[in-house]
Amino acid sequence: MSLPSWLRSHLAAAESPGYTFESFADEVARLLGLPPTMRTGEFERNSETDYVWLLWKPDRYGAVLQMDRPEGELRQALIITAMWHNSPDPADVAAMVRAYERRGRVQSLRSLLARVLRRR
Repeated sequence: MSLPSWLRSHLAAAESPGYTFESFADEVARLLGLPPTMRTGEFERNSETDYVWLLWKPDRYGAVLQMDRPEGELRQALIITAMWHNSPDPADVAAMVRAYERRGRVQSLRSLLARVLRRR
């Protein structure tokens, strides 16, 4: 019995990226203009921008990305889970990282400005 066309196309799309945990993390890093991720533990990879630390961990169903702003007054982390069966796009994850990074830059500029004004 043959599969319906809508199901065949969905299954083909889900298999087409063919990402492994490492290649997915490296592709996101490439899209962000960063070098390939570095292995930091047996199952972890990391990279960093000027404002955000990125820590990748494999998950049973895909990958987990923890983003952390180390320079903030209060350390803030955001977790993104990429599930392979949902055919994640590395460009979408890179866009989320950029948005998180942009938000961190705005907050750090505000806190810097507040510190300067308090000193007066």
